[in-house]
Amino acid sequence: MKAFIKKHPSRVFIIVILAVFFILLFINETTFFKNDKTVTFEEAFQRQVSQGIYHTKSNQNQFVEASNDDVKAAMRVKWRDSDLKYMDISEPVHLSEEEVNQMLKGKGILENQGKAFLEAQKATDVNVIYLVSHALIETGEGHSQLARGLKHGNQRYYNFFGIGAFDSHAVETGKSYAIEAKWTSPERAIKGGAHFVRDNYFKNGQITLYQMKWNPQNPGTNQYASDIDWPSKIAEHMQPYYDKFGIKKEDVRRDFYRKS
Repeated sequence: MKAFIKKHPSRVFIIVILAVFFILLFINETTFFKNDKTVTFEEAFQRQVSQGIYHTKSNQNQFVEASNDDVKAAMRVKWRDSDLKYMDISEPVHLSEEEVNQMLKGKGILENQGKAFLEAQKATDVNVIYLVSHALIETGEGHSQLARGLKHGNQRYYNFFGIGAFDSHAVETGKSYAIEAKWTSPERAIKGGAHFVRDNYFKNGQITLYQMKWNPQNPGTNQYASDIDWPSKIAEHMQPYYDKFGIKKEDVRRDFYRKS
Protein backbone atom coordinates (compact mmCIF):
# COMPACT_ATOMS: atom_id res chain seq x y z
CA MET A 1 0.00 0.00 0.00
CA LYS A 2 2.81 2.39 0.94
CA ALA A 3 4.60 1.52 -2.27
CA PHE A 4 1.41 2.27 -4.27
CA ILE A 5 1.07 5.64 -2.55
CA LYS A 6 4.67 6.54 -3.29
CA LYS A 7 4.31 5.41 -6.89
CA HIS A 8 0.94 7.10 -7.56
CA PRO A 9 0.62 10.12 -5.20
CA SER A 10 -1.58 12.11 -7.58
CA ARG A 11 -4.00 9.21 -8.05
CA VAL A 12 -4.28 8.71 -4.28
CA PHE A 13 -4.89 12.43 -3.84
CA ILE A 14 -7.75 12.36 -6.37
CA ILE A 15 -9.30 9.32 -4.66
CA VAL A 16 -9.20 11.06 -1.27
CA ILE A 17 -10.76 14.23 -2.69
CA LEU A 18 -13.56 12.24 -4.33
CA ALA A 19 -14.20 10.31 -1.11
CA VAL A 20 -14.48 13.53 0.89
CA PHE A 21 -16.78 15.02 -1.77
CA PHE A 22 -19.20 12.10 -1.70
CA ILE A 23 -19.25 12.03 2.10
CA LEU A 24 -20.12 15.74 2.22
CA LEU A 25 -22.73 15.25 -0.50
CA PHE A 26 -24.36 12.47 1.52
CA ILE A 27 -24.45 14.63 4.63
CA ASN A 28 -25.94 17.56 2.72
CA GLU A 29 -28.57 15.57 0.82
CA THR A 30 -29.92 13.44 3.67
CA THR A 31 -31.61 14.21 6.98
CA PHE A 32 -29.44 11.60 8.76
CA PHE A 33 -27.10 14.22 10.24
CA LYS A 34 -29.59 17.06 10.56
CA ASN A 35 -30.29 18.16 14.11
CA ASP A 36 -33.72 19.62 13.41
CA LYS A 37 -35.80 17.70 15.94
CA THR A 38 -36.42 20.48 18.41
CA VAL A 39 -39.36 19.14 20.45
CA THR A 40 -41.09 15.90 21.38
CA PHE A 41 -44.48 15.09 19.88
CA GLU A 42 -46.19 15.86 23.20
CA GLU A 43 -44.44 19.24 23.46
CA ALA A 44 -45.46 20.06 19.89
CA PHE A 45 -49.07 19.10 20.64
CA GLN A 46 -49.16 21.29 23.75
CA ARG A 47 -47.93 24.27 21.74
CA GLN A 48 -50.63 23.68 19.14
CA VAL A 49 -53.46 23.72 21.66
CA SER A 50 -52.20 26.25 24.22
CA GLN A 51 -51.26 29.26 22.09
CA GLY A 52 -54.70 30.36 20.93
CA ILE A 53 -54.28 28.73 17.52
CA TYR A 54 -57.55 28.15 15.71
CA HIS A 55 -57.81 24.59 14.35
CA THR A 56 -60.74 23.47 12.20
CA LYS A 57 -62.11 20.29 10.67
CA SER A 58 -64.74 19.51 8.03
CA ASN A 59 -68.17 18.57 9.31
CA GLN A 60 -71.18 18.21 6.98
CA ASN A 61 -69.76 20.48 4.28
CA GLN A 62 -68.68 23.21 6.67
CA PHE A 63 -65.73 23.91 8.93
CA VAL A 64 -66.09 23.68 12.70
CA GLU A 65 -63.55 24.08 15.46
CA ALA A 66 -61.48 20.95 16.04
CA SER A 67 -61.16 19.50 19.54
CA ASN A 68 -57.79 18.87 21.20
CA ASP A 69 -58.25 15.14 20.58
CA ASP A 70 -58.89 15.89 16.89
CA VAL A 71 -55.69 17.93 16.72
CA LYS A 72 -53.57 15.23 18.37
CA ALA A 73 -54.95 12.53 16.08
CA ALA A 74 -54.28 14.65 12.96
CA MET A 75 -50.74 15.51 14.12
CA ARG A 76 -49.75 11.91 14.77
CA VAL A 77 -47.49 10.46 12.08
CA LYS A 78 -49.02 7.19 10.92
CA TRP A 79 -47.30 4.58 8.78
CA ARG A 80 -50.58 3.82 7.00
CA ASP A 81 -50.76 7.41 5.73
CA SER A 82 -49.93 8.17 2.12
CA ASP A 83 -46.22 8.74 1.47
CA LEU A 84 -47.25 11.93 -0.35
CA LYS A 85 -48.15 13.53 2.96
CA TYR A 86 -44.52 13.25 4.05
CA MET A 87 -42.72 13.53 0.70
CA ASP A 88 -40.44 16.39 -0.31
CA ILE A 89 -42.49 18.58 -2.66
CA SER A 90 -39.75 21.15 -3.15
CA GLU A 91 -38.42 19.34 -6.22
CA PRO A 92 -39.94 19.41 -9.74
CA VAL A 93 -41.56 16.43 -11.45
CA HIS A 94 -41.29 15.89 -15.18
CA LEU A 95 -44.64 16.22 -16.94
CA SER A 96 -45.60 17.62 -20.33
CA GLU A 97 -48.01 20.50 -20.84
CA GLU A 98 -50.47 18.01 -22.32
CA GLU A 99 -50.31 15.83 -19.20
CA VAL A 100 -50.86 18.77 -16.87
CA ASN A 101 -53.79 19.92 -18.99
CA GLN A 102 -55.28 16.43 -18.62
CA MET A 103 -55.27 17.05 -14.87
CA LEU A 104 -57.06 20.36 -15.41
CA LYS A 105 -59.71 19.22 -17.87
CA GLY A 106 -63.16 20.41 -16.79
CA LYS A 107 -61.68 22.43 -13.91
CA GLY A 108 -63.30 25.79 -14.62
CA ILE A 109 -60.94 28.75 -14.76
CA LEU A 110 -57.94 26.40 -14.38
CA GLU A 111 -58.65 24.42 -17.55
CA ASN A 112 -55.80 24.61 -20.10
CA GLN A 113 -53.49 26.40 -17.65
CA GLY A 114 -50.89 23.64 -17.88
CA LYS A 115 -48.29 25.99 -19.36
CA ALA A 116 -48.62 28.43 -16.46
CA PHE A 117 -48.32 25.66 -13.88
CA LEU A 118 -45.20 24.25 -15.56
CA GLU A 119 -43.66 27.71 -15.83
CA ALA A 120 -44.36 28.18 -12.11
CA GLN A 121 -42.63 24.88 -11.37
CA LYS A 122 -39.65 25.83 -13.54
CA ALA A 123 -39.25 29.17 -11.77
CA THR A 124 -39.62 27.87 -8.22
CA ASP A 125 -39.01 24.08 -8.29
CA VAL A 126 -42.36 23.61 -6.54
CA ASN A 127 -43.78 20.18 -7.48
CA VAL A 128 -46.39 20.80 -10.20
CA ILE A 129 -48.67 17.94 -9.10
CA TYR A 130 -48.80 19.46 -5.64
CA LEU A 131 -49.46 22.92 -7.12
CA VAL A 132 -52.35 21.67 -9.25
CA SER A 133 -53.83 19.61 -6.40
CA HIS A 134 -53.59 22.50 -3.95
CA ALA A 135 -55.20 24.91 -6.41
CA LEU A 136 -58.03 22.49 -7.20
CA ILE A 137 -58.84 21.95 -3.52
CA GLU A 138 -58.69 25.64 -2.62
CA THR A 139 -60.85 26.68 -5.60
CA GLY A 140 -63.51 23.96 -5.46
CA GLU A 141 -62.11 22.35 -8.63
CA GLY A 142 -61.68 25.75 -10.28
CA HIS A 143 -65.17 27.14 -9.67
CA SER A 144 -65.00 29.20 -6.45
CA GLN A 145 -65.55 32.96 -6.27
CA LEU A 146 -61.85 33.65 -5.75
CA ALA A 147 -61.00 31.32 -8.63
CA ARG A 148 -63.37 33.02 -11.08
CA GLY A 149 -61.90 36.37 -10.12
CA LEU A 150 -63.35 39.27 -8.16
CA LYS A 151 -63.65 42.77 -9.57
CA HIS A 152 -62.00 45.76 -7.99
CA GLY A 153 -62.48 48.92 -9.98
CA ASN A 154 -62.01 47.98 -13.63
CA GLN A 155 -59.77 45.02 -12.86
CA ARG A 156 -60.44 41.40 -11.92
CA TYR A 157 -58.20 39.64 -9.34
CA TYR A 158 -57.56 35.91 -8.80
CA ASN A 159 -56.41 33.81 -5.84
CA PHE A 160 -56.02 30.05 -6.37
CA PHE A 161 -54.24 28.94 -3.20
CA GLY A 162 -56.30 30.51 -0.41
CA ILE A 163 -53.41 32.85 0.37
CA GLY A 164 -54.43 35.49 2.87
CA ALA A 165 -57.99 34.06 2.86
CA PHE A 166 -58.89 33.80 6.53
CA ASP A 167 -61.64 31.36 7.41
CA SER A 168 -64.51 33.60 8.48
CA HIS A 169 -63.93 36.19 5.73
CA ALA A 170 -62.15 34.07 3.12
CA VAL A 171 -63.45 35.83 0.00
CA GLU A 172 -62.88 39.37 1.26
CA THR A 173 -59.41 38.75 2.71
CA GLY A 174 -58.33 36.53 -0.20
CA LYS A 175 -59.38 39.26 -2.62
CA SER A 176 -57.42 41.87 -0.65
CA TYR A 177 -54.28 39.75 -0.85
CA ALA A 178 -54.73 39.23 -4.59
CA ILE A 179 -55.08 43.01 -5.09
CA GLU A 180 -51.93 43.66 -3.07
CA ALA A 181 -50.04 40.97 -5.01
CA LYS A 182 -51.39 42.27 -8.36
CA TRP A 183 -52.71 38.87 -9.43
CA THR A 184 -54.70 40.26 -12.33
CA SER A 185 -54.75 37.08 -14.41
CA PRO A 186 -54.93 33.32 -13.78
CA GLU A 187 -51.31 33.00 -14.90
CA ARG A 188 -50.13 35.60 -12.37
CA ALA A 189 -52.11 33.94 -9.59
CA ILE A 190 -50.62 30.52 -10.39
CA LYS A 191 -47.03 31.77 -10.55
CA GLY A 192 -47.49 34.09 -7.57
CA GLY A 193 -48.88 31.24 -5.49
CA ALA A 194 -45.88 29.05 -6.30
CA HIS A 195 -43.46 31.82 -5.29
CA PHE A 196 -45.41 32.35 -2.06
CA VAL A 197 -45.10 28.67 -1.11
CA ARG A 198 -41.39 28.61 -1.98
CA ASP A 199 -40.52 31.85 -0.15
CA ASN A 200 -42.65 31.38 2.96
CA TYR A 201 -42.49 27.63 3.54
CA PHE A 202 -39.82 25.79 1.56
CA LYS A 203 -37.15 28.36 2.46
CA ASN A 204 -38.17 27.82 6.08
CA GLY A 205 -37.48 24.08 5.79
CA GLN A 206 -41.18 23.19 5.50
CA ILE A 207 -40.90 21.04 2.39
CA THR A 208 -43.62 18.45 3.01
CA LEU A 209 -47.37 18.83 3.39
CA TYR A 210 -47.05 17.70 7.00
CA GLN A 211 -44.41 20.33 7.74
CA MET A 212 -46.37 23.07 5.99
CA LYS A 213 -49.33 22.37 8.26
CA TRP A 214 -47.72 21.46 11.61
CA ASN A 215 -44.21 23.01 11.40
CA PRO A 216 -42.65 20.46 13.78
CA GLN A 217 -39.43 22.48 14.14
CA ASN A 218 -41.37 25.42 15.57
CA PRO A 219 -44.92 24.21 16.32
CA GLY A 220 -47.75 26.70 16.36
CA THR A 221 -46.06 29.12 13.96
CA ASN A 222 -46.04 29.64 10.18
CA GLN A 223 -48.72 27.04 9.45
CA TYR A 224 -50.40 27.10 6.05
CA ALA A 225 -53.96 26.12 6.93
CA SER A 226 -56.29 25.92 9.92
CA ASP A 227 -57.84 22.69 8.59
CA ILE A 228 -56.23 19.82 10.52
CA ASP A 229 -56.80 17.46 7.58
CA TRP A 230 -55.24 19.79 4.97
CA PRO A 231 -52.13 17.62 4.35
CA SER A 232 -54.19 14.45 3.97
CA LYS A 233 -56.65 16.09 1.60
CA ILE A 234 -53.93 17.35 -0.74
CA ALA A 235 -52.04 14.04 -0.58
CA GLU A 236 -55.26 12.22 -1.47
CA HIS A 237 -55.76 14.57 -4.42
CA MET A 238 -52.18 14.02 -5.62
CA GLN A 239 -52.29 10.21 -5.44
CA PRO A 240 -54.28 9.48 -8.65
CA TYR A 241 -51.88 11.64 -10.69
CA TYR A 242 -48.83 9.84 -9.30
CA ASP A 243 -50.52 6.54 -10.15
CA LYS A 244 -51.62 7.64 -13.62
CA PHE A 245 -48.24 9.02 -14.70
CA GLY A 246 -46.17 6.37 -12.91
CA ILE A 247 -44.10 8.84 -10.89
CA LYS A 248 -41.91 7.50 -8.11
CA LYS A 249 -42.37 8.93 -4.62
CA GLU A 250 -38.95 10.03 -3.38
CA ASP A 251 -37.48 11.63 -0.25
CA VAL A 252 -40.20 10.56 2.18
CA ARG A 253 -39.65 11.52 5.81
CA ARG A 254 -41.83 10.52 8.77
CA ASP A 255 -39.49 11.28 11.68
CA PHE A 256 -39.90 14.86 12.95
CA TYR A 257 -39.85 14.77 16.76
CA ARG A 258 -37.35 14.06 19.52
CA LYS A 259 -37.91 10.92 21.51
CA SER A 260 -39.63 11.45 24.85
